[in-house]
Amino acid sequence: MKRAVLWVLGLGAIAGGWVLGWSLRSANVQVVDLDLIWIRVPNLELWWLVLLSIAAGFLLATLIVGFAWLRGALVNRRYRKSIRRLEAELHELRSLPLSGRGDAPPLERVPAPPGGRVPAPPRAAAGAGRE
Repeated sequence: MKRAVLWVLGLGAIAGGWVLGWSLRSANVQVVDLDLIWIRVPNLELWWLVLLSIAAGFLLATLIVGFAWLRGALVNRRYRKSIRRLEAELHELRSLPLSGRGDAPPLERVPAPPGGRVPAPPRAAAGAGRE
């Protein structure tokens, strides 16, 4: 059933394209002169000009979207590689033992500052550390 529906839709699209093309050609049979900057094309039927301009616009849009898609795909690939590397590093860190060697010195206790508040670290100059 699904295949029959696809066949009907495909044939309908082909027939619709045929009718659309035929009506475009029959409605634009006037002869025009195409005068570009360096090229002059005399006696060009208008439907050819319309068809060529549609094709050029489609090609330009496809190139723009294609390059944007390609850039996104490359960025995604780079991110996936980075994620794999970071996951491997995380796996290594998870496999380390929780306690260190038995002869490591114990952590020393630091008394709290007066008032119980820890002073904020000094702020760096604006833009410092950025590359």
